[in-house]
Amino acid sequence: MRPHSQRWSKLYHTPEIYRDWMFSLTGGTILYYGGLSNYDLDPLKKIPNESNFSYSASVGKWVRPYLAMRINFQKGKLHSLKSSYDMNSEYNEYTAQLMVNVTDFFNYPAGYQRKFYSYVFLGYGLIDFHSSVYNTNTGDLIKEWGADKMITEWVIPAGIGVAYNFNQNFTFAFDATYHYINTDKLDARVNNSKDFLLYLALNVTYNFNLKQINGYIVRPKSRRSLKWAKF
Repeated sequence: MRPHSQRWSKLYHTPEIYRDWMFSLTGGTILYYGGLSNYDLDPLKKIPNESNFSYSASVGKWVRPYLAMRINFQKGKLHSLKSSYDMNSEYNEYTAQLMVNVTDFFNYPAGYQRKFYSYVFLGYGLIDFHSSVYNTNTGDLIKEWGADKMITEWVIPAGIGVAYNFNQNFTFAFDATYHYINTDKLDARVNNSKDFLLYLALNVTYNFNLKQINGYIVRPKSRRSLKWAKF
C-alpha cells in the first residue's frame, strides 16, 4: 500500500455513504424533434427557431473513482411553427442516471481525477407534459394533451460531455443529452414516430467538502479522491 493511502486508511473514519457527494445546476437550450418540427437537418435555423431555454438540477455521488449515480430534475418549454400549426408544450422530467468518467476509467484505480475529463451518462425516468396545437389562421385549438392533468410517459436520457475541475469544490462542464420519449403526443400531434429532444447545456457542480475526525477537514484535490488530503 502506498504511504499516503495507508495514512488515509488510518485517519479517515467517516462512513462511505457521507463521502463524495455533489450538487449540479445546468442551463441551456432544448431542441424539439417531432411531427411539427421544421429544421431537423439545419442547426443554424433549428436553434433560433425551434429551441427554448431549459434548466435542470441534480444530486449525485461518486460510488467508484470512475462511476457516479445521480437523480436529475429538468424543466422546460417547447415551441414550433409549421405551416398553419402553432405548437407549445411544457414538461417536467425526473430521471435516475449513471455517469462514467471515460478519461479516468482506463486509469482506475490510480485514485485521482484529471483537470479535464470526458464522460458519458445514461438514465431512465418519467416525463410529465402538457401540449397544445393552435391554427395560426383562425386561432382555434386543434388538439391538446394534458390540460387537466399532465400526461406521463417514460423517457431515456443519454449523453456525452466534457468537464473541467476548476478546484477541489467546483467543476464546470458542457454536455449534450438525447432524450428518447415513449410517446408521439409531446407535440400534440400523433403520427408513427416517437418525439425526442436534444439538450445542449452548461453545467456547474459543487463538490461538497469532506469532514474529518479529530478536528481535521479533508479537502481532496478531486471530488472522488482522498489520497491527496492535507492535514
